[in-house]
Amino acid sequence: MKPAAVSVVLVVLLGTGRAGADDPAPPPPPVTRPAAPLVRENQFSLKVALGGDYRSLYGIPIYGGDAHVSLGPQMGGRFAAYGTAGITFASTRYGLGTTIIELGGSVERRFDRLALGVLVQPTYLRVNRITTSGAFDSVGVGAAPFLSVDILSSEGHSLFVAASVSIDEYISGSTSFMWGPTLRIGYREED
Repeated sequence: MKPAAVSVVLVVLLGTGRAGADDPAPPPPPVTRPAAPLVRENQFSLKVALGGDYRSLYGIPIYGGDAHVSLGPQMGGRFAAYGTAGITFASTRYGLGTTIIELGGSVERRFDRLALGVLVQPTYLRVNRITTSGAFDSVGVGAAPFLSVDILSSEGHSLFVAASVSIDEYISGSTSFMWGPTLRIGYREED
């Protein structure tokens, strides 16, 4: 090939430095910054739970069912504080009707679907007598550490399973120590 033909081929393939020199330069790409993590605001929360309960009082087993309602704020999606009311209807191994009423407060730390917390509460215990129409009554204080796992969640609604161990010391009336595990299934709504 002749040198003139080579320069024409090079100009066609590579273009000239002048071609496009009059065209404006493209704008620089926009600067993208990583999105800030989504911070959840405080939300109102309601929990309702039903469960099976076992307690031991003086080594005597008490079996029953319980219901709990909790209301309170969730702070930033990580922490929650609840006012809680609960009642347990049960029976001793010997057929004595037993009622436990709990009013208190709980705090919990949420880790996505998992929550760890503790419920602190004054409690009222009533064990019916079989020989008379009266009952043994006692008032005490208790604590119940718990673990909760959301099994279904959707836009502020969750179905959860919770396990706890209640530890109660009754200090008036009949003084006694009572403890036992509880397994609950519940519903939580956040607004």
